[in-house]
Amino acid sequence: MSGSNQFRNPRVVFFLETIHIPLWLLKDLCWLMTYRTFGVVMAIPTVLVALLMVYVTYGDKDRFLPNVSIAFWILANASWMLDEFFILGIRSYCLYPFVAGILVFLIFLLLKLMKPKEVI
Repeated sequence: MSGSNQFRNPRVVFFLETIHIPLWLLKDLCWLMTYRTFGVVMAIPTVLVALLMVYVTYGDKDRFLPNVSIAFWILANASWMLDEFFILGIRSYCLYPFVAGILVFLIFLLLKLMKPKEVI
């Protein structure tokens, strides 16, 4: 495999979809415990893995839009955490990626519902 195709390997996709869960949980635990430095450190790979999941599932009709929704959610969540840690004044802007994530997921559901049933 060469280039970006190596990232589209099903094992890589499974790894990314699995590893983002403990990353997200660790980031949120740091947020809860107000461990600012470790929270910021954990936010970086959490967001990067979410964006990489979007990239590697591009073209996969069953995974791409849910991963876009997750990426928006994690971006909003990490931004909210940063605002609480450092009082950046961006909390109200976190609404936009949260809403975008919900809308993307609703589009995914509508596309699934509109898809004709396959006849066996």
